[in-house]
Amino acid sequence: METNQSLTQIKEFLNSEKDGKLIRIEFSNEHKIDSVSDDHNIFLESSINDIETAMWLLDKTPQLVFAISGKISNEFDDFATILLDFKDNRTVVISSNWIIPNHQRSCNIVSTKGKTSFDISKDETDTQNHNSDNARKVAEAAFLSSQKGIPIYLDLK
Repeated sequence: METNQSLTQIKEFLNSEKDGKLIRIEFSNEHKIDSVSDDHNIFLESSINDIETAMWLLDKTPQLVFAISGKISNEFDDFATILLDFKDNRTVVISSNWIIPNHQRSCNIVSTKGKTSFDISKDETDTQNHNSDNARKVAEAAFLSSQKGIPIYLDLK
């Protein structure tokens, strides 16, 4: 199922357990960066949107973050993969890059009965109901994890 649904509908889908118990949420956020500055940080400028969305969808903050990032086309990190571990065996994988020329943002819900894909490229749903300060702390921990190559354990409220 490929559709352009709001994040509210995705949350309702998750809560309904229509496809069984949640195993993993996968976000992909791809687009070409237009301008280059010295302070570009893919974690704080791109991945943070999916971190916020994940926390809102699950109504939780992660307890562990691990990230890998690298440089392909720029002098700063232009791709990143983040693993977020939440209580109750819930996992979120976020893949962001500033390399692909066409903007694309998607969400895959992997459950015990299958996988459902959502195109959220044009989704304008506001997810400000959760704590954006915690999302920034998670993004900063992801950046630190990518720099040090170690998982970062979190204790966020």
